[in-house]
Amino acid sequence: MNLPRIILSGTSSRAGKTLVSIGLMRALRSRGYKVQPFKIGPDFIDPSYHKFATGMPSRNLDSYMMKNRDIVEVFQRNGKNADMAVIEGVMGLYDSHDAMDEKGSTAEVAKILKAPVIIIANVERISRTAAAFVLGYKLFDKAVDIKGVILNRVGSEKHAQKARLAVEKLARMEVVGVMPRSESARIPERHLGLVPAHEMKAVEKLFNFLAEFIETYVDVDRILEIANAASELPEVKENALYRPKNKYNVRLGIMRDKAFTFYYEDTLDAFAASGAKLIYINSLKDKKLPDIDALYIGGGFPEIFADALERNKKLRECIFSFCESGKPVYAECGGLMYLGEKLLNKKNEEYEMVGFLPITTRMQGKFQALGYVRSVAARDNPLSKKNDILVGHEFHHSKVELNGKVKYAYKTMRGRGIDGKRDGILLKNTLASYMHLHVLSYPKMVKNFLDAAECPKNA
Repeated sequence: MNLPRIILSGTSSRAGKTLVSIGLMRALRSRGYKVQPFKIGPDFIDPSYHKFATGMPSRNLDSYMMKNRDIVEVFQRNGKNADMAVIEGVMGLYDSHDAMDEKGSTAEVAKILKAPVIIIANVERISRTAAAFVLGYKLFDKAVDIKGVILNRVGSEKHAQKARLAVEKLARMEVVGVMPRSESARIPERHLGLVPAHEMKAVEKLFNFLAEFIETYVDVDRILEIANAASELPEVKENALYRPKNKYNVRLGIMRDKAFTFYYEDTLDAFAASGAKLIYINSLKDKKLPDIDALYIGGGFPEIFADALERNKKLRECIFSFCESGKPVYAECGGLMYLGEKLLNKKNEEYEMVGFLPITTRMQGKFQALGYVRSVAARDNPLSKKNDILVGHEFHHSKVELNGKVKYAYKTMRGRGIDGKRDGILLKNTLASYMHLHVLSYPKMVKNFLDAAECPKNA
């Protein structure tokens, strides 16, 4: 496969890679390119921007949760009809799951995909030092194909000239863009990172501005030349998960709206390929559940929309009854919070939730968990079988307070889970955990959950 591709990586988080990524995506789309976006790592929020920028769902590429072959397969399957792939990195170029190996890093994915890399360097308050800064990235792993650098947040034309000259002459790195500090070129943030694009007003205006900003300060033509020169990538067979089949006659409800947005597109595609009919539900507007056999509630920001969730009492009552019926329900993070009795925000304001799980979730002032998770199933549940190993990700500011006895589905080997040792509250046929799963980290989830939907338990 010879799909033109480029990876945009930061020297660190907040270096400007998301701004450059969505600006470049929109600029290329405006030029007439069909752009397939990708995000390295387990992030849900940045892909929401990618979709608005390109009109195409963004796909995650995560070398901690996926095998190398799966990364290539996801890239090829989703990029086969595109003109160009723009891949946004995670954190700094070499940041990974721990201090000593590259697993989960942008650098590792770049090598797996044989993709050229442009790094975005924050050179605020440095000039000649920028050469040493950039040179370190170039020399740290020579197998990573770094083709150029974009210098971000320069303070003046003089600053720009000095930093560019130092990087090009002393570090011998091509500078493909120099961007000034700009209050207009900023994306709103809150506790888990950027505010999701779904919530933003005037998102089109922002994206069009960023496209113009990139066209002005970045050599887009040169980036296209670099992307077009990427090495050919050996093709792999399509994963059997995505081959259409009519194995299941299941109506799968997916809670997807402004409150619940955290879903991996490839996971939803795998459910659909197995024959499940995906039926989308709006927790803020729908007054009752449609006719469904199983329910999947992803993560998101129930704390931001807690008032509206509370006011939609009729739907909450329907969900309680559905859980009580013994039909399978799977909830991740925000879904866990929603299925509890109460949610308290940072102002200590209290909101009624579904009330099925005997828990209260309380928002905290800082992260309670952030990173990759490995858990072992302690017992059979709607998603996994006893002793299965599950690999996922957790990131949240909330803390669970128990209002009664609970049964846990998982023992945590890495990560915090609910209490530092366990995760996955299991009640009847409802499973709710802090762990976010990607189908390629645990492919059995599709069969197990749809099997449970066809043979629901009543106890």
